[in-house]
Amino acid sequence: MKTTIAKKTEGYGYKYTELADINKLCEESGIRYYQEIETCEINGKDYIITYLVYPDSIERHRGCQIVDAVLSGIKNPVQEYGSSLTYCRRYSLLMALGLATEDDDAASLTQEPTKEEALNYTFNFGKYAGKKLTEVPTNYLAWLIENKNDARLNTLIKLATGFEMLNEDKQKEKIKLIKAIEDLVFEKNLDLEDIKENYGVDSLANLTYEDTKKLYGELNG
Repeated sequence: MKTTIAKKTEGYGYKYTELADINKLCEESGIRYYQEIETCEINGKDYIITYLVYPDSIERHRGCQIVDAVLSGIKNPVQEYGSSLTYCRRYSLLMALGLATEDDDAASLTQEPTKEEALNYTFNFGKYAGKKLTEVPTNYLAWLIENKNDARLNTLIKLATGFEMLNEDKQKEKIKLIKAIEDLVFEKNLDLEDIKENYGVDSLANLTYEDTKKLYGELNG
């Protein structure tokens, strides 16, 4: 049995291997398997379990966690769950088989994304196909960060838009700072549009955590 399989299908800015291609390889190699969903007793999360069936034994392999469906994004929750399930089945099977995919983007992964690359990144899927990162809603960017687990894409999002997912404490602090900034703008009769233009954002909510603190310091100084 070969140890690599080609990535053919385009999606989310990269190529991926279809489940049907893995199934075909299994059939050609005489490999039988089945999969089921198991809920972890410790964290309550659902995982894909893959069973490789041999003539005299069955191997059990715990695979990927199934990401919960969300109410925002380009699909409805049922479609989201279906997409997540297929993704997890595919990569759980690859893990169980010890099968690697061709590294068609290895060169790009060895280099840090640039601001120019981030600003030129264009979606090639879904309702936002043809749109740049700066042209889609922040709730969709949040959905990508939370569900796609793509570190490079997360970096591109931050470089292009300044948007980033914060932990709960920082998120609360940022909300308080933005409210304080709005109060200072009103008290000092400042032009909010000029401030946003200076920071290159359409909304104070799109400021990075660091820029939010910086702006508050400037206005409160």
